[in-house]
Amino acid sequence: MRIAASAQSRARRSASVLAVATAGALVLSACSSGGLSSGVAAVVDGQQITVADVQEATEQFNTLPVSPTTPTDVLTLLVYGDVAEEAHRAAGNPPIPDAQLLNDLRGGGLQNPADSTIDLYRAINHLQMAQALPATEGVDIEINPRYGAWDSTNAQVVAQTPTWITEVTEAAADGGAQN
Repeated sequence: MRIAASAQSRARRSASVLAVATAGALVLSACSSGGLSSGVAAVVDGQQITVADVQEATEQFNTLPVSPTTPTDVLTLLVYGDVAEEAHRAAGNPPIPDAQLLNDLRGGGLQNPADSTIDLYRAINHLQMAQALPATEGVDIEINPRYGAWDSTNAQVVAQTPTWITEVTEAAADGGAQN
């Protein structure tokens, strides 16, 4: 009889632990992406930019002989992708052929660039040729909070410190010890 009661107790504890773990996972996943699935870094006018694309483009771009960049900066450039291309064409400029982009990237030492890296490089080229940043008003931009938020005033993704992270003062770091 005692064995059966012990087994029931363990089963209840296991079920409770499982329920708490499941609830915790749901809460954390909901907080992490602000409505976007965890694999999506941004959505621009219905077009998804995946986290994997941002990571791969950042990694590959940083192998080139240029100043290193961050995933947040790469995401900003990828957000501008179609907007910059439209502005480039509207200014009467011919499209930049993929072959030219590939040659430039290979010339920099990147032999097999991913599509996301080509898209990044295309956006950089379009933005360099532009007289000014293309307008993003009217463009539906949703950013995964993992990267920050779209700052329409400065027209870029800006990393944000979550409100639950607090600054540690020197006294608190020392454990409040007094001499």
